[in-house]
Amino acid sequence: MKKNKFWRKIVIIITFCLCLTIPPMPTALASIHKYPETADRIMFRSVQSLRDNQDRAWQVVLYKWVKSGIVTSVNLRLVGFPGIELIHPADLTIVSGKTEIGKTDDIWAEANLPVNVGEYDFRSTVMKLESNRPLQLNFSVKGTTDTELLVPPFAIREWRRLLDQS
Repeated sequence: MKKNKFWRKIVIIITFCLCLTIPPMPTALASIHKYPETADRIMFRSVQSLRDNQDRAWQVVLYKWVKSGIVTSVNLRLVGFPGIELIHPADLTIVSGKTEIGKTDDIWAEANLPVNVGEYDFRSTVMKLESNRPLQLNFSVKGTTDTELLVPPFAIREWRRLLDQS
């Protein structure tokens, strides 16, 4: 019995020493990327891969452009994989819990993108994010009922961090 206690103390001491010498792991791996486009224009981008209520994969990209220190746009891009066709023009509805935060303008036609991509002006909506509470994005896809895409708290946290980048 005394040997077990002795070895247990040794293991605890060694573990404690290792914890002091090994640097802590980051709590989350950020996927915010910075892309200098010109001397005074920078794009910041957050990319997530998420699945909708019908288990289809989507790439969800929130990006903003900063020119001479001023945010010129914040857009949300939804990229469905081949075979998915979004209905355009159609607003994107954003819901937090049971509360609708708002609708965003569909700017797909301005961006000249393929039919499997949705592009939305997200600037006014992203400013309303006061917590990391999950969001539900509702949008229309041809041949199905309304599509619901849940954006988890870790992605919202990253979006809020993206707003602070300059």
